[in-house]
Amino acid sequence: MRAHAILAAIVLVAAAGASAQEPAPADDRYAFAAGRSQEQAMRLEATPAGARFLWTAPAGWDTALLGVKVTGVAPNPLIELSAGAARVRQHFEADPRGLRWVNLTGLKAELKENAPVEIQVQGLTIQPDVTLRTFANRIDLSRPILVLAPHPDDAEIGSFGLWQGRHATIVTVTSGNAGDANYAADFPDPAQQYLFKGYLRAVDSVTVPWQGGIPPERCFNLGYFDARLKTMRQKPSEVVPELYGPNDDVAAYRRANIGRLLPSTSRKNSWANLVEDLQAILKKVDPAVVVAPHPYLDNHADHQYVTVALAEALERWKKPATFLLYTNHAARNFYPYGPAGSNVSLPPLAASLPAWAAGSELPVQGVYSHTVGADVQRRKLYALETMHDLRLAPSEQASCGDPAAPKRPDWPRQPEVDYFRRGPRPDEVFFVHDRDGLRALLAAFVAKDLAAVKP
Repeated sequence: MRAHAILAAIVLVAAAGASAQEPAPADDRYAFAAGRSQEQAMRLEATPAGARFLWTAPAGWDTALLGVKVTGVAPNPLIELSAGAARVRQHFEADPRGLRWVNLTGLKAELKENAPVEIQVQGLTIQPDVTLRTFANRIDLSRPILVLAPHPDDAEIGSFGLWQGRHATIVTVTSGNAGDANYAADFPDPAQQYLFKGYLRAVDSVTVPWQGGIPPERCFNLGYFDARLKTMRQKPSEVVPELYGPNDDVAAYRRANIGRLLPSTSRKNSWANLVEDLQAILKKVDPAVVVAPHPYLDNHADHQYVTVALAEALERWKKPATFLLYTNHAARNFYPYGPAGSNVSLPPLAASLPAWAAGSELPVQGVYSHTVGADVQRRKLYALETMHDLRLAPSEQASCGDPAAPKRPDWPRQPEVDYFRRGPRPDEVFFVHDRDGLRALLAAFVAKDLAAVKP
């Protein structure tokens, strides 16, 4: 109760007590498109337990965000909001300062007209002037969904709750044949180790979605090479070999497929082939909803350039669709913050944008927060645990934690960035764009990102 007892004073003092000599707040400069959401300016009322406001948003919304000016005053700052029996708890990055967005969507069942929304904080001060923003996206998830995953496990991390149990097709672009040398104890030769790892992960990518009700027949791994997509885009007509060996044929990994979305015969690893494959997939799947990484907010180059390839493939597929963009690598892999099961909202821009975009506004047409119930969160956790790359290698498990046992070169794993913490959450947050919005977003990204590459 101690933190709660000082909250009322904090809320009021923070509004009037800011010093002119303090550094400018690191506001999250999301540029929300006009007419795509409802905005209300409000002022919090102090209460003995903290603060509150009355819910007055128009009906028909599916996602609600509260913009609050915050200042971190202790480690692990958080804000908790409740309405009736519903409660959400959102953690922030260390030392947040400025405008941040809190996801209220988990309170939806209790948010009737004039319902009080109670606020408590810990390790944080907030100003009383806030902005409520609601979105009515009207996304029809009963129609065909195409999920594009850069690597095996990305579809599960970013959107398991969205596509599980639906008419979805999961397409993984790379085999995942790079990254940590998980199996070096059994394959001293790096090329052999990564060939084995890529095939193992390709098998995961077409079988693990079955835990979410998507059979292997509706999954396909394109077999392109991990950590090579940006290089491929820089040389679109050239064949690019694997990172650790001379192989340039994706068929080595496509043999893991059970489905027949594309042929599993010989196919060279090139950007032109990737775009052509995505064009063929769009025509076959004919999706109404396409799920892919956000190029600005996901700081892994493979994630960014999967969506660049999608944008180029769309030039030959003209049908309307809704594009839902997710991020698995924001804010140096610390986002989302707090323990598994806590709330997810928009990532902090200052820690997430590419260096060349620092301080810029990010255009946003819409935001969709998909609610993930406790049972689905649990199934998502076990789907992640099934992915070989997210758990310890057999040699590490066999050591049973013996500190003297041999470790692979990239040891130790970091709990702060582990997906078993970051993945199972009550929300999966997506940035919503139409074709024109996606095209404009990607055109600006490619022009600036490739220009930033040193010759």
